[in-house]
Amino acid sequence: MKDMQHQHGDDMGVFLSVCETGSFAAGSTRLGLSASAVAKAVARLEGRLGIRLLQRSTRRLSLTAEGVVYRDACLNARREIERAELAISSLSQEPSGALHVSLPPLFGARIVAPALYGLCRRWRNLDLRISTSTIPSDLLDGKTDLAVRIGEVADTNGLMSRALGSQKVVLCASGDYFADRMIPYRIEDLAEHALIASPVNGKPGPWQFRNADGNLLAWHPKTRLVLEGSLLTLSAIKEGEGLGLVPRWLVRDDLASGRLVSVLDDRIAGHLPIQALWPASPAMLPRLRVAIDAIVDATKPLLVDGALL
Repeated sequence: MKDMQHQHGDDMGVFLSVCETGSFAAGSTRLGLSASAVAKAVARLEGRLGIRLLQRSTRRLSLTAEGVVYRDACLNARREIERAELAISSLSQEPSGALHVSLPPLFGARIVAPALYGLCRRWRNLDLRISTSTIPSDLLDGKTDLAVRIGEVADTNGLMSRALGSQKVVLCASGDYFADRMIPYRIEDLAEHALIASPVNGKPGPWQFRNADGNLLAWHPKTRLVLEGSLLTLSAIKEGEGLGLVPRWLVRDDLASGRLVSVLDDRIAGHLPIQALWPASPAMLPRLRVAIDAIVDATKPLLVDGALL
């Protein structure tokens, strides 16, 4: 426990100082009290509790079994009080200093980063350092204060998290593409269409569906067009090259206008959780708190039943 200035009547604090220093004399020196005052404080505490906390002899001072239990309880209580005081004091502080934020590239640029820019306009002493990454291990590298990740994060030891929703994916094509083609109503109908896939280990990655029984199905699209990233896929979709999977939030305006048409909405699976993560600590700094609040507010308009549109 860190050194604390003695408060009058703080017999528990006196007892803890004696436990840490090992004697009344050393405890009195730390607290700036006389050895007699320290001994009287411990005696008052023992009298109030009705137990002996310390075994005294001419050569040594030792804790009784009850003293060990009481010491540990006092230490835990002091730590919780210190955490609470730190948390309360931080609430009144203005956000300042450098905040290092890691974001997924596309979702970060389109949705999250604009909300964070607003914090810099509001708080003159706040500096942002934004990078892009999708690697979960970056979160505990000692350089990242806050991260947004799409997908499951396997190891969250030492991390705090805030759920932001889930990223829904949609299978869609342009309205022009369907001008002379039948809209697919079954998974099997996709075999008659031009499909746009994303690579997984150099090969077209499988699409996740739920069959009529509700079971997950990994379906492998047969395609010549394999594009990495949602922006490339969306570009090809808009050019009328075929059907592809993209995040719904990325195409919500195009779907609403009819420029793009989604298919098999009740069969699509593979939706991914989105969460904000940060290293655990006894108290949250103001710059971290306002950043998390801004991210939550930025994603709220996209949420329907906990899923990102």
